[in-house]
Amino acid sequence: MSTVTIDGPSASGKSTVARLVSERLGLPLLETGLVYRAFAYASLKTGITDPEELFKLPLKVELKVGRTVVLLNGRELPEEELKSELVGKRASELAALPEFRERINALFRSLLRGRPAVVEGRDAGTHVVPEAPFKFFVTASTEERAKRRYLQLKEMGKEVSYEEVLKAIKERDERDAKRPKYPFRPAPDAVVLDTTDRTPEEVADFIVSRVRASARRS
Repeated sequence: MSTVTIDGPSASGKSTVARLVSERLGLPLLETGLVYRAFAYASLKTGITDPEELFKLPLKVELKVGRTVVLLNGRELPEEELKSELVGKRASELAALPEFRERINALFRSLLRGRPAVVEGRDAGTHVVPEAPFKFFVTASTEERAKRRYLQLKEMGKEVSYEEVLKAIKERDERDAKRPKYPFRPAPDAVVLDTTDRTPEEVADFIVSRVRASARRS
């Protein structure tokens, strides 16, 4: 089995799709965005913003089928805390620092150690494992993505408005697109999948079928 990368913008459905693909193919999952958010969470808690100092923190990442586990001081960080808009904003700020991206991409490669895996994020197919044979870019309309994130936050008990979420997503998209280094864009050889009117299961089915069909031919 070969490595599969699944990239996409915020709330495009890439995380759910990646987990389904990981489970169906039996491959470990590296959720790069979750690791970014873990460092952002640690940065907010400690006040540390210097990349070198952040990477000295006792943060451990474990790859499992269907999920990525992140521990800080031996405690698993709860996903609901990592999904907050504040943590997301700090993660985007850290991602804009070339030194931080170089360090975290090196961490990702060391975690993979050349093993087949499902790698999900924003630049998995362009900078983390550009040699991956299967690359997919999952997207959706800005309004649909805002709706999904809004409903997700409401389910978590967060008091936010749809307008606030839409504004945050547009700002994140703009920041990511304008980064002087590592700007956010699909890999040239990625298959682009619009999920606006498709369920995560349908998208995962398509990806798994493509991977398995290729495996049968080889």
